[in-house]
Amino acid sequence: MINTTKDYSQFQFHELNRGVDAAHIRRLKKHIKEHGLVQPIIVTADGTIIDGQHRFHVCRELGIPIQYIVREEMDIKDVVRLNNMSKGWTVLDKVESYAAQGNEHYIKLLEFWHKCKEIDPKISVRTASMLVQGSAASYSRVDEGSMNLGAGTWEFRDSMEDSLARLYAVTQFKPWGFHLKTTFITALLRCMRTKEDFDWRTLHERATKYPHMFVYAGTTDDFLRVFENVYNHKRRGSNRIRLF
Repeated sequence: MINTTKDYSQFQFHELNRGVDAAHIRRLKKHIKEHGLVQPIIVTADGTIIDGQHRFHVCRELGIPIQYIVREEMDIKDVVRLNNMSKGWTVLDKVESYAAQGNEHYIKLLEFWHKCKEIDPKISVRTASMLVQGSAASYSRVDEGSMNLGAGTWEFRDSMEDSLARLYAVTQFKPWGFHLKTTFITALLRCMRTKEDFDWRTLHERATKYPHMFVYAGTTDDFLRVFENVYNHKRRGSNRIRLF
């Protein structure tokens, strides 16, 4: 049953709700002004908003009635489960929500991500998760059922020290505008993880020396070819490396 009220005080928010997006509020306000509230909000028996907090904020700002549905059988943890299926929730929304539930892996990831942003504000939480793992292999998909960042099953498996070392390596390539591209980071991490004779400092030194050769590549394999060409340029014998 859809209920209607202008008593906004009967509703409440929970820490597991994602943060309010001001841009989304503005878009919704325009739509609701023209068409009214088309989709009711969903609340628990005690009035905690499970789904629709942005719609709630718009209705309250416009002074129009709230339409809502009470789901007595739903728990506040359904905030995450329900909204993980919503396109409106970003990866960061989900990470912050799992951290708010007390997931130590996500709490530690957010701690590391904030350290990343102190060095380079453009680093995303998704990129931070790659630096923790030393790989992009499972940053957004299931890895044997246990490593899905958006599903709450991601794990902080490496040390903070090693993660910071990878962060330092990646950010040394900041003069090149592509240093935060997933393909570049994946290629660099793969070399660091699998090639004992690879030294990212040497790559950086030679990229600086031969900037015309250190160029953007569209795929991870293409970046590996760039690395190999730059690394081996004018070198012979045991000083050369093979990345394939």
